Amino acid sequence: MVNDDLAVALVHLIGPAPGERFVEIGAGQGIMTKALLAHPVSLTAIEVDPQCCALLTEMGKGKDLTVIHGDVLQSDPTSLGIESPVRLVGNLPYAISSPILRWTVEHRASFVDAHYMLPEDVGDRALAPAGSTARGLLSVLVQWEFEGETLRRLGPGAFRPPPKIDSSFVRLRRRSAPACDADPVHRSAVLQAAFLHRRKTLSNSLQHAGWARATVERACSAAGIDPGLRAQALSIEQFAHLVEELPQETS
Repeated sequence: MVNDDLAVALVHLIGPAPGERFVEIGAGQGIMTKALLAHPVSLTAIEVDPQCCALLTEMGKGKDLTVIHGDVLQSDPTSLGIESPVRLVGNLPYAISSPILRWTVEHRASFVDAHYMLPEDVGDRALAPAGSTARGLLSVLVQWEFEGETLRRLGPGAFRPPPKIDSSFVRLRRRSAPACDADPVHRSAVLQAAFLHRRKTLSNSLQHAGWARATVERACSAAGIDPGLRAQALSIEQFAHLVEELPQETS
């Protein structure tokens, strides 16, 4: 990120309240960290670069800042000593932004919300609505647990060094309840099967994964879904009904 003013503007969009706990992923040299610490909040910064960790530690003197040297993808909130509920923030390393989104979904119970800087295409995929060509497995995984919106789009000039792509600052708010209470292993199997062959119809994709045609048609009928649609056409609610109606055992 180029300057403190941009970080301050982004933190203003986050809206920190006194006493809230934040976790910053990939704090780097601390531009967002500094803007967050201007508020009376508790902050844990996770960073893999030891030199950046030293800078962050110096910055945090006299502040409620804990610096953790580590890789968030190799950890979970408990092992990091993070007490829920917390708010997540991060200018995410672009090469691992999708894995971090999946990590956020996996550990959703620990977090109230997340504010992430993402490559624009990743942000668009994560928030893509039903029917969008950008919609895929990541979209459904994220939206199953979170309601999201794009707060701001930024060009390469907002960063140093400038990337070759545009970026999106997105907000993810955890849903009060998941789309359905299906077994997570079964849900994952259905969603992965549905999106494995994007050009196939939903019926063909599920049959390819092992469910019998008659079973798929019964489940789609009970869920009120046209089996001739492609997976990207379905809403979260439609997927929830499908997961509930489709048996765990394939034929």
